[in-house]
Amino acid sequence: MKRDRDFSARAPLDQAFVLQNTWCDICQEADIGLANPTEYEEDGRVFVEGACARCGNGIVTELSAL
Repeated sequence: MKRDRDFSARAPLDQAFVLQNTWCDICQEADIGLANPTEYEEDGRVFVEGACARCGNGIVTELSAL
């Protein structure tokens, strides 16, 4: 079951790291940036979902301990 979490509750440095360290499958490039992030938990795993800052493609990143 998917449970929403508050991405803005993360420390500012953690937020910046997550938003900058991304991979876009469409652009085939790393670290372009992530826009409109939302964080959620599903099956005990934490994810941040948003849009590629360049092309707008949907990006989902699983977070491990920061």
